[in-house]
Amino acid sequence: MRLIPERSSLPRLLVFPLLVLAVWGWAMLRWAPDFVLHLAHCPLRDATGIPCPTCGGTHAAVALAHGDVAAALGINPLVAVLALAMSVWAVWALAATLQPHLRREFLLSPREKKAARILAASVMILSWGWTILTYR
Repeated sequence: MRLIPERSSLPRLLVFPLLVLAVWGWAMLRWAPDFVLHLAHCPLRDATGIPCPTCGGTHAAVALAHGDVAAALGINPLVAVLALAMSVWAVWALAATLQPHLRREFLLSPREKKAARILAASVMILSWGWTILTYR
């Protein structure tokens, strides 16, 4: 894995419209959580009774919006970690937009790409197992 100069600015610049949506979503989760939770339904859980890998994600997002990271990790670690990672990405993208020397991207070898895919699948399976074990 190497850091190389940014080849495309699109991923970094996507942060700006996504931040508008994220702020709106955070405000809804913070001040109207009952409305948001009323809209959240899982078709897999409704049909089979088995929660999907992201079941509880809305509850985890509400906990994050209220600043309770521990509760969010307990409800659905996958959603909580992804939300926190997206926050770090947003901070980096804003900093890189203002400071051109920060404009870098990771270059992965084919072997590292395969390892990253296996890791991502393993994390999703483990998170799904956690969700099934802790399903209320």
